[in-house]
Amino acid sequence: MDLLAQVLIVGIIRGGLYVIIALSIVIIYKSSGVFNFAIGELCTLGAVFFVLAAHSGFPLILVFIAFIVLCFLGGGVIEKIVIQPLMGRDPLASTLCTIGLSMFLIGFYQVVLGTSPIGIEVQLPDLTVVLGNLLFTSEQLWTAIFAISLLGMLLFFYHFSRWGISMRATAEGQVKAMAFGIDTRFVLTLSWAISATVAGLAGLIVAWTGSLQYNMGHIGLVAIPVVLVAGLESIGGCIIGGIIIGIVECLTIFYVEPMLGLEGFRSVAPYLFLLVVLMIRPTGLFGQIHIERV
Repeated sequence: MDLLAQVLIVGIIRGGLYVIIALSIVIIYKSSGVFNFAIGELCTLGAVFFVLAAHSGFPLILVFIAFIVLCFLGGGVIEKIVIQPLMGRDPLASTLCTIGLSMFLIGFYQVVLGTSPIGIEVQLPDLTVVLGNLLFTSEQLWTAIFAISLLGMLLFFYHFSRWGISMRATAEGQVKAMAFGIDTRFVLTLSWAISATVAGLAGLIVAWTGSLQYNMGHIGLVAIPVVLVAGLESIGGCIIGGIIIGIVECLTIFYVEPMLGLEGFRSVAPYLFLLVVLMIRPTGLFGQIHIERV
């Protein structure tokens, strides 16, 4: 029973990381209809920026500020160079462009970082907790803190800030938003900048709990079942979807893999769960059904 409780709680915490990555996909999709397949490489880019900021020798708080600024500017620059020239075209063109961006960044990271893992040390207080037979590491608890804090800030930004409301209006339709005087070009750039910052924080968590590698971006693939299970338009659904996928993955690691003797089955389980959900509800658990008049 203790093992099951440990697995479920760790699955929820692990799901928090997937929620962060999924949110970075939804932020862009809601504003432009573009599904960013390079989200994993943006996670890696965030970890790279943290390493660069850490080498400055500044205190940790200043390193975090520099890291966030670099991620924000990096996302904006990528949108300006790669995505903005395709504005006005079918979102599918930009979506396919993100696949090319992903391939380019993987090759770029391999040249710059090499193939050897790079350890990242973040000097944060030790929060390791032991509750009876349950053990939760400091990295797991910090992951939960980062996920909850980031989610709270995003919800506040979307509902109470001027540009957050503009992003929500643009998500309803770019033409309508322009009619109300909203600078949709800037909103799309802002969406990419915020998405890159969110993904960068997720990449830092992944590198901190593991290591920085040129192919670390595969973690972004796990966010795809989260987004599709939740529904592409739902930020709230991403929270539930991420937690579900995190629990499914942990249950697979501790129960299904030993029972079936299939090592690595954890990588397949989220997609099998996604397949079942889409067979029952093609738009995802919280996706919107669009009705068009012909």
